[in-house]
Amino acid sequence: MTGASLRARWRWGVVVGGTALLCAIPAIVAAVPVPGSAIAVATLRARILASAGVAYQGYAESTADLGLPRLPDLGSLSRLLDGVTDQYVWYRTPARWRADTLTAAGESDVYQAGQTTFLWSYSENLLTRVAGGQPVRLPRASDLLPPALASRLLRLASPADHISRLPSARVAGVDAAGLRLVPASPVSTVGSIDIWADPVSGLPVEVKIIARGASQPVLVSKFLDLSQRRPALATVSPRPAPGVDRATARLSSLNGILSGGQRHPWPPVLGGFRLTAVPDALTDVAFYGAGLARFALLPLPGRTGSEVVSAATSAGARTIKLPGGSAEFVRTPLLTVALATPSAFSGVTFLLAGPVSAAGLQRAAGGLLSLIASAR
Repeated sequence: MTGASLRARWRWGVVVGGTALLCAIPAIVAAVPVPGSAIAVATLRARILASAGVAYQGYAESTADLGLPRLPDLGSLSRLLDGVTDQYVWYRTPARWRADTLTAAGESDVYQAGQTTFLWSYSENLLTRVAGGQPVRLPRASDLLPPALASRLLRLASPADHISRLPSARVAGVDAAGLRLVPASPVSTVGSIDIWADPVSGLPVEVKIIARGASQPVLVSKFLDLSQRRPALATVSPRPAPGVDRATARLSSLNGILSGGQRHPWPPVLGGFRLTAVPDALTDVAFYGAGLARFALLPLPGRTGSEVVSAATSAGARTIKLPGGSAEFVRTPLLTVALATPSAFSGVTFLLAGPVSAAGLQRAAGGLLSLIASAR
């Protein structure tokens, strides 16, 4: 073998060896033990709740298996709560960020620009401007990003809920400290919520929600790639290309649509659950309960209510006769949904949904139907 051949083989050996080393780096890094963090659970919780000002950008994946039936006109929500959602995110401040959700048809983007939200749909070639605040709306993919999800869940927790430390874990290159939240209420369907966050900045990097009595999480949201670096302002600003269709929507225009224009004075207590504060901008939605044992109550008028009941029945909902009417119940490991229909009059179906036990929601639905019957 000539010297030239030996040198050529040596060069190729270096290339192959270098390539193998590069491919092995992620596995090597993952195998390095994660140093434990001595941060106290109260300090970690406080840093997570104060992390809204931490800038970051990255790629996150959310996997949900809530087992909800597909409801009319809510296909995107059904996919969000039962499937895998991949999204890129660029976050400067709470008022300036962008999240791009990847879909088979392209992508759907959310831009937050001050008090205005922009929704971009690639498949529809449409940019929608949503003016004003949105205290109540359907969930979006960006709500499942680890920082948003972790902060919201911790703020929902009641003082009686138990919080403890978890072993540290390496997530997207971050040696993250963990905590576990266990609801104190026996009617909550949430078994535990596990959160891992950067112990220095408090930025959450992974969230797991486990239903009561289950061993595997029904929802996991985690970063696969992350940099705590502030993105450029131009990156988080919507810049529609020529020819893009535009529309404007206001939250106030939604007020009253859910109930067909009717107003419902909600009772202060239903089935032992107390009425909590209702956002001023959407008075047709009520919330009952506290901590991680609460549910939403809203009226579905006419055809909308009938279609939702039909879809729930087709999905195997259980119908229960109650004083003053009947209700269809859909029970999943984490969420319980009830569709209560009064027998005293037709035209409105009441939807009750939340992470509460079927027995608790049945008491609430029965109390609502009984109140309606006695008022007729």
